[in-house]
Order: sequence, then C-alpha cells, then structure tokens
Amino acid sequence: MKISYNWLKKYISIDINAETVSGILTDIGLPVKSIKKIFYEDEIEDSILDVEITPNRTDAMSHYGIARDLYAFLKLREKTVYLSKPLIINERIHHHDKYHVQVFIQENKKCIRYSGMSIYGIRIEPSPYWLVSRLKSIGIKSINNVMDVINFVIYELGQPIHVFDMDQIEEKKIIIKNAERNTYFQSSDCITRKLDEEDLVICDAKKPLSIAGLINSIQSDIHLDTKNIFLGSACFSPILIRLIGRKHLIKTESQYLFERGVDPNQTASALQRTAFLIKSITKKKTYFHIIDVYPSPIYPSTIKLRYNKIRNVLGKEISINKIKKILSLLEIVIHSENQKYLFVCVPLYRIDVKREIDLIEEILRIYGINKIKISDRVKISPIPNCFYKTEHKIQKILFEQLICYGFQEIISSTMINEDKYSTLLNSFFNREEIRIVNPINQNYKLMRSSLLFGMIDCIEYNYNRINYYNSSIKFFEIGKIYYKQNDKFLEKTYLGIVISKKIEKKHVESQPFFYLKGIVEQIFQKSGINNYTQIFSKHPLLENSISMLYNNKNIVEIGKLKNNILKKKEIFYAEIDWEYLISIIQEKKIIYVPFSKYPTSRRDLSLLVDKTISFEKINQLIKKEENHVIKKIQIYDFYEGDNLPKSKKSYTVSFFFESEKETLNDKIIKYYMKKIESLLKKELKAEIRERK
Repeated sequence: MKISYNWLKKYISIDINAETVSGILTDIGLPVKSIKKIFYEDEIEDSILDVEITPNRTDAMSHYGIARDLYAFLKLREKTVYLSKPLIINERIHHHDKYHVQVFIQENKKCIRYSGMSIYGIRIEPSPYWLVSRLKSIGIKSINNVMDVINFVIYELGQPIHVFDMDQIEEKKIIIKNAERNTYFQSSDCITRKLDEEDLVICDAKKPLSIAGLINSIQSDIHLDTKNIFLGSACFSPILIRLIGRKHLIKTESQYLFERGVDPNQTASALQRTAFLIKSITKKKTYFHIIDVYPSPIYPSTIKLRYNKIRNVLGKEISINKIKKILSLLEIVIHSENQKYLFVCVPLYRIDVKREIDLIEEILRIYGINKIKISDRVKISPIPNCFYKTEHKIQKILFEQLICYGFQEIISSTMINEDKYSTLLNSFFNREEIRIVNPINQNYKLMRSSLLFGMIDCIEYNYNRINYYNSSIKFFEIGKIYYKQNDKFLEKTYLGIVISKKIEKKHVESQPFFYLKGIVEQIFQKSGINNYTQIFSKHPLLENSISMLYNNKNIVEIGKLKNNILKKKEIFYAEIDWEYLISIIQEKKIIYVPFSKYPTSRRDLSLLVDKTISFEKINQLIKKEENHVIKKIQIYDFYEGDNLPKSKKSYTVSFFFESEKETLNDKIIKYYMKKIESLLKKELKAEIRERK
C-alpha cells in the first residue's frame, strides 16, 4: 500500500522525516519496502512509502489508520505528538421528502450494516488541485470531484463507498438482497455477468444497481449531467465478498477491503466525512440526508488479560501503568480490573485482536520488541517419553507426515459387498470372513477382512466424479479388520495406504510400487525403525508383493492388486500392522547422535544378477561387512525383460558414504567400491554393468 508522507502529517503532528517514520512502521509490524521522493507541480516535496500490510490488519490499510499506530508508538515514548481525526459534517442535515431514499436489508447475515446519504444539488466538475495531487501521489488518476472525494475517503479511512445517480433509483428504494437466478448484470466495466441466488446485490425497486457495492451497473453510474447522488457505505460479510470477487473476477479496492473485514462503526462517519469534503469543494449549495440501517448491532468483545501471562510470554516485567497506557493509546478500553488481571473491550476496527495472546502481541508491538533482551543460553525441558509416545500422539505425527506427501485420509464402511468382491474373498490363509446375521442392506452382509475393499470403493467413487487423468489417487485409512480363525472371532487394527493411477505410457512417476515403498520407509525412519529386512511374500490379494519384517515379525505388506477390478486402473497397496508398529515405537529409546560435519558422497552401481536374487539379499550381504563409512544403501532402478537374458535381472544400487572423522576423497571411495564389487561377484556371481 502506498502512503503519502505529507498526507500522513495531516492527521499526526510529527517533526521527523520519512526515513524515521519508515523505521518506526517497520518496528511496529508494518514493514516499509521502499521510499520514493516526488515533487508536485508547485515544487512541493513529498515522500511515498510502500508499506507491506498483513491481510488481518485492515485497521492500518489507510492513512489515518497508520497515523493512529504511529501516535501510540510515539506518545508512549513521551514525544510531543497530536492525533487529529478527519473533520466531518456536524451541522444539521437538511431533509427533503422528494429525495428521501429508503433502505431495506433482506439478508442480515450478509449485510451487517448499511448507511446511505442523499446529496442533491451538486455539479460534476474537475477536482481542485490539492485533491488531484493527493490522489496522484499514491497512483490514483483523477476522474471528477465526486469520484475523487470518494477515492480520497477510501484511502484516508479504509472504508469502501459506492455512489449511484439518485435519479436512476426507482421509487427511491435501496434493497440489499440475493440476486434472482439467471439475472444478467451489465457492469460499468462493460462486462455482462450472470448472477444467481448466491450473489448479493444492491437493488432499487426494479433492477440491480450494484454487486455488493463492488461494481455498479452502467445505468446507475454518475455522469456529467448528474445533479443528485446517493452514497452507500456498508459492512458486508468478508467471506461472501471473497466468494463473489473470485466467482465474477472482480478486483477493486472496495473488494480488497471488504474481504478483509471493515469496521461496522465507521460506515456512517465515513459518509459524514465525504459530505464534509464535497461541501468544501463544491461551489453550489448542497443538501444532505443520512439514513442508517443496523439490524443486529455488533458489540466490542471483552478479553481477560492476565499480568502473569504477559510476563511469562514476554519474559520481561512491564509495569502495570505502562500496560494500561499502551492499551489506552490503542483505544482498548479497560472494563474492570483487579491486582491479577484486566477485563478489556477491544474496538471493532481491530478485527485481528480476538484472544489474550493477541493483546499481549499488541503490548509488545508498541512497547518495542527490541527492548526484550534474549538470553545467551537456551533452556530446554526434556519431555517425558510417556507424553509423546501415546498412541494418539504417534498417530497424529504419522498422519501429518502422510498428508504432507499428498495423501488424504478416508473412513470407509466396515461392511463389504459380497457380490462385488467374490473373486477376492476367501483368499486369505486361515482367515474366514464374518457374516452378519441380520444386515441392514442385503448387499452388504460381510465384515471387512481387509481395509483394501473399502479403499477400492472410494477410489472408484472418485474416478467416476473427478478428473484424475494426470494425477494419482492417494488415500490412507486406519481401522479395524474382522475375521474368523480357528473358530475364534478376531479383530485387528491396520493402517492402509493406497495409490491408484490410470494405466498409461510410463513417465516420471512410472513406478508407484517403489514410490509407495519409499513412503513406508519414511514412516519407519520417522518412527526410529532402521534394522528391518525385506522378503518376497505371497500375499493372497497382491502380486509381486514384499513383506517388511522387524525382529523376524511381519510389520507391513506391499504390492499391486492382483485382480483388476477397476478397468485400466492400477492399485498399489501397503498394509501396516498398526498395533505392532505402536509397540515398537513405544519401546524405542531416544538417542541423540550428532550430524557429521563432513559431506556425504554417493556412488551408483549397475549390476546383473540371477532372477532369484532380491535386493534385500544384496543389502544384507553388504551390511554384514560392517563397513562404518557406508551410511545408506538404496535401490535406484530395477529392470527385467527385453535385451536381458531370461534368467537375469538388473539392479542399479546407490551407496552413500560418510565419515565422522574426515572428508572422504575419491581414492578412498574407489577403494570401498572395489571391495563391494568383489564381494558381489564372489557371493552372488554378479556382473558389473556400469559405475557412476
């Protein structure tokens, strides 16, 4: 937002230069990105400050709002400074029935307050030089005296104002309501927009005049022959304005302010300010009439502010008198108090202050964050294992990790369709499905014996309704499975992770199996599970599946769904034994190992081995050598098929070398790589194809 230094000085008496103001604004959380010097035609110098304001600080999105913050900061430091409020019209407002406009609000939740002003007997003409130069300094082009005053007030107070030609308002009625379906609205930017019941419009008795005060119709705009005008100043629901703006591609200054929230107590005073300026620049005698509709008044919120909380958060004791003075300078009223706390009322224009911690932030902002000394020592209180190793805490951490990888959590039914999954049922070894005696739905009369069934339903549902042509479906679910084994009814908790994609030509993410395996390994790494082994398994529902074992006990199964239930779609599934995973994590002890200060080096090795040799066998063979400089072994690529003997397959394996004592040079790494090659040739009869 651009702020004129000379304009700012109209509200606050300061004897400091623009550079000093820039530093103060940055200190109080309104960073100034740049300062530009400009000269008016009469050679008056001004400085333009480009201020970066966060979306929740609508109170500072105006010249007066920034002056108000500057005043609080300087006054606390006992500077000689005064804050002047913009002058408004206070004289008796004339009333003529002929031009009296009535306002009706039909949508109280969408339009919180609406203030209107009728001004008649005006002349549309060029603006005076002072007004043109003020607007020009912040990049606003002059239009005419009425529009320039409105723009001036918007940038002065941060309150949007719209204007209509009053002679175009049918039956002198302003109605704020939802638009009718299939209403076509030709706006002043020469675009015809189609409206529906979700759009809020400002209408007269017959037609819409404006879309929520954001943009007018061509008929209602003022022109050179306009003699009477109607000004509107409103407070709308920020969420509604955001939706309307995005839906109809409307980007105006009013939309920018409305969607961030404006002060409902300022709608009428902004019109009085507008009336004052119009009266001061017009050469004709003008008459005004204000009407204000506020169906459900909003009252300031009351917040409890504890002195000990301030001390604990800031780490510094601030005197009670200074706290009270800061609150007073911020126009935060103390409702009641005692020795331990204050009850304060926050003005409505501070939409960002809703909690006690927000008040403490305001105190710190004005007090000065630079006055809070930071200790040279960092104190950490170790958290007991019992706190972060509860199942709920572990679940939250791992679920957040999956969400960060782009997975979505689902909750599927515990019942499955017997007819749909008849080819997959009864496949489990020593596991029998449990049948419901009196099912609600005859199609769903079996308890699920795997989370995969519900996931397939969810995948199918999404493919039928959402276009996933260029992306994968990635879901996860935690839940119980139910089955019968040795005449006993059993239930067990599993974490299921699934990836599904349409079968197409291979591209970057051509191996979902390895991607899914990598996700599981990341979960293991987060859980502190490192010494796991991998073996090929014969899962009844998955092909080319592997099992990951910890302490020789199965913890996860990963593979591709055998039966292609969903046509032209591949499904890759991992099923983690949740109860076993939790028990492993809870038994793990936390040990701190410092990072090596020496760099890691990577080497890739492509080799040809017998088809019966798994990567895990290669992995375990090299690990047995107990080589302390090999920190990690990873499979990079795998291939079997054309251009290879039928009994052979190719692996590309990545080796990561790192020492805690020295930087490993190329000579040392080559020595270890030769040892690895020699071991693979001797034990596995491997043929080395390429080294990188």
